[in-house]
Amino acid sequence: MKRREFIGGMVAVGTSPLFGVAGDGGERIARIGLITDTHVETTLESCSRVRAALSLFKAKGAEMVINCGDIADRHYPQGYRFYRQTVNEVFPDPASRPKEIFVYAWHDLINHDKVLGGKWDPVAAYANVRKQLEAPNPPFCDFVWKGLPFVVATQNVGMKGFPSWEEYEKTVDRVCAANPGKPVFVCDHLPPAGTTFHSREWGSERCRRMLNRFPQVVSLSGHVHGSLANERQIWQGEFTAVNIGCLQTWGGFASGSTPPRQAKPNFGAIVMDVFADRLEFHRHDVRDGSEIAPPWVVPLPFDPSAAPYAPARAAARVRRLPAFNDGAKVEVKPVASGFEVKFDDATTPQAFMYRIQCERRNALGEWEAFSRDDVFSEFWKAKADRTGVISHVLASGFFSPRGEYRVSVRPLDFFYRAGAEIASQAATMPGEPAPEELWRIEPPVRKLRFTEYNKAVAETVGGRFAPSTGQGTLWLPENAFANLVPGKRHQLVLDLDSCLPDGDWCGWRVRLAPRSGGSVPASSALTASGSPGTLRYVFTFTTPADGSFPASCNITFNNHLPGASLRVAGIRLLRG
Repeated sequence: MKRREFIGGMVAVGTSPLFGVAGDGGERIARIGLITDTHVETTLESCSRVRAALSLFKAKGAEMVINCGDIADRHYPQGYRFYRQTVNEVFPDPASRPKEIFVYAWHDLINHDKVLGGKWDPVAAYANVRKQLEAPNPPFCDFVWKGLPFVVATQNVGMKGFPSWEEYEKTVDRVCAANPGKPVFVCDHLPPAGTTFHSREWGSERCRRMLNRFPQVVSLSGHVHGSLANERQIWQGEFTAVNIGCLQTWGGFASGSTPPRQAKPNFGAIVMDVFADRLEFHRHDVRDGSEIAPPWVVPLPFDPSAAPYAPARAAARVRRLPAFNDGAKVEVKPVASGFEVKFDDATTPQAFMYRIQCERRNALGEWEAFSRDDVFSEFWKAKADRTGVISHVLASGFFSPRGEYRVSVRPLDFFYRAGAEIASQAATMPGEPAPEELWRIEPPVRKLRFTEYNKAVAETVGGRFAPSTGQGTLWLPENAFANLVPGKRHQLVLDLDSCLPDGDWCGWRVRLAPRSGGSVPASSALTASGSPGTLRYVFTFTTPADGSFPASCNITFNNHLPGASLRVAGIRLLRG
């Protein structure tokens, strides 16, 4: 692929005019619209949020639009053509149409072999994306526009037919060297790992190691489907990273037995203003153009010792922890699937998440937590759409008949700092009705086989398992699920002691998996980060009415962090 393939009106890196002197402020140099993860499908209607974003950018006078990848949800030629139709309808005059940049990412490859004659060929697939979309840029390129240097990388860096990681790094090195003192915008799909929200799990370690060398870099990315109302979508450390969120649904991973990704509609886009002495990232709701929150302002040139969005520095500026209103209460009431926990949203200041803990009395009469579910607040919603009430259901499998319990709730800010808790009244669980226990496996659970890619994993001291690749399987007894009643609700109760040394945003992802392949719907959990001790997780599932539930299942574990370990303290299967 030729490195010097450029967009009309742009010039080769190293031949640009002077960018300006930091601190002189002055006029805005450029206004750029940023979107990502548009996931259009095969209808014009699926481009409605793209249309809204482009209309916003037109109203704001954006001179360039960057889409950071997953343009379509699959390799949909018709979807790309509808995307182009949408651009042309919003900007009917080609002369006033903003420059466009596209990042080519994995979703745009899915099913391309079926579209392109049965052969898996990512190079041909992206060529077809570019053709149907009428995209001006190839999958990998660099250029200067209005004095601003850019590098655009495909998610397929390092794969056959695409530039290697070494070529990627050399390109960034060359562009930075040719543009001293300027921000270098690196557009990629995956965020650098351990920077913005959820990038530890969904980001690229290779990209992070590479970009650590280049303090000029401003990384622009997508992939994780975050909300732009989240103050962790921007990060500064060795360089600056901004994750653009998405224009579809965002999920977010939360510790506990709730499904790890709960789809929530998202309408976020960024208008980035470039000045000689700063970058301004204005976060907008494309439905009405309103600003979601105050803009992020990044001083230029980059100074790591004073970077305002370094996590510790950003957290220090927030002097008030989220707090419940005086008299706020936690209400707990029985429902068909367990117990509903309900409380008012903490908005002074706005909470990011809530840590919901089930607690029981220990032998000393003290309350101790034995489960933890982190759930998102309504921070991500437009104010007009907020209900002011948070509701969460705890499965009945968390509790034992006639045991004394309470539920506590703490609000967390965007940096996971906890405000004061509120708690429900203590209550004794009724003896009946209670779920029927079908079987249990009590300590030592080590008698079950634990493997890593079908190879036995030896216990460490204390009965813990530490698979070196982060992939583990606990083999449950053969035919343990053979006699489940079709069409009935069941609960697998798992007491797990997990440890993740660098667990800011990460945990073990735990699933109930049939040995024949696949997974059981709604049977997954994400363990709490760090070393919280033994906590309870409950998988709730309904067996198919046709009796097709697999007789033999395993529990699988997955994480991305070195040094992680776990110990299974007990397992029970309940009906009801």
